[in-house]
Amino acid sequence: MPKPKSVLVTGCAGFIGSSFTEQFRDKYPRTAVVGIDDLTTGRIESVNPSALFYEGSMLDRTLLNKVFKRHSPEYVFHFAALPRVSYSIENPVRSSEVNIIGTVSVLEAAKTHGIKRFIYSSSSSVYGGAKKLPTKEVDNLPDPKSPYAIQKYIGEPFCRSFSTLFGLDTICLRYFNVFGPGQYGDSAYATVISAWLEALYFPDKKRAFIEGDGNQTRDFCFVDNAVSANILAMESKKQFMGDVFNVAHGEQYKLNYVKTLIEQLARRSLQLEKRPPRLGDFRHSKADISKAQKLLNYRPEISFEQGLEQTVKWFESRRK
Repeated sequence: MPKPKSVLVTGCAGFIGSSFTEQFRDKYPRTAVVGIDDLTTGRIESVNPSALFYEGSMLDRTLLNKVFKRHSPEYVFHFAALPRVSYSIENPVRSSEVNIIGTVSVLEAAKTHGIKRFIYSSSSSVYGGAKKLPTKEVDNLPDPKSPYAIQKYIGEPFCRSFSTLFGLDTICLRYFNVFGPGQYGDSAYATVISAWLEALYFPDKKRAFIEGDGNQTRDFCFVDNAVSANILAMESKKQFMGDVFNVAHGEQYKLNYVKTLIEQLARRSLQLEKRPPRLGDFRHSKADISKAQKLLNYRPEISFEQGLEQTVKWFESRRK
């Protein structure tokens, strides 16, 4: 098992990045965690106080080279992105700059400074609504429907290219609908779960709605399980060379069931405004996680119901 002296976390002020930093520090307390975030979608209060934090953009190559040269990270966990599908549709140029050029900039710096592995946060949106469920990585060719999905997909062949051309080991993790404590309902990363809970506990800030009939299904992934997959990707002795892995629970839930479960856990009634299906959205998702189970020893230790209960408790504890 590696014991790195330092690692770099991009997007360390975001939902997944901040959750990762906290749990990584618990497991590797002697490893220095260096974080970069421009706070476009992240929150300064979410930055772990033990992290060596740099406020800035992935597009700032001078800053990237300064950070790599000063701290010599051995692994890069690349969470930073402009993540919202709707934002990417409205702002395809800006989101492409950050999600594509930003990713390549970090890859270039990682290659130049000789890191051991680049761990890329991809997305299940690259499947574009897989025709075969549960979705296997090899059986469903990417068919991204939104600019965001295209941008996340493009990062994958760039990872493979840097592995093939320069020997930089890379791995791509395709997350399915990550949720959990720390995910604000008005944030760019908000899933339907956090958006509904935000409206339920803070009705003056947000209105709850549902797009479509509620019978669409999602494979949700509790954030601790996504964090675990990243740590396992670092710890593995294998060479991945840009290989892709689904990260999910391997289960399927109707949104109407999610609503009922939220109401039971919160002991409140959730009123939803009905809206048409979202542009660029897909009807069903369910991941096949057997590849990650076999090659990464990945196991979703916390079930969907347990994760939802923890998430409800976090919303109950919030003051604003």
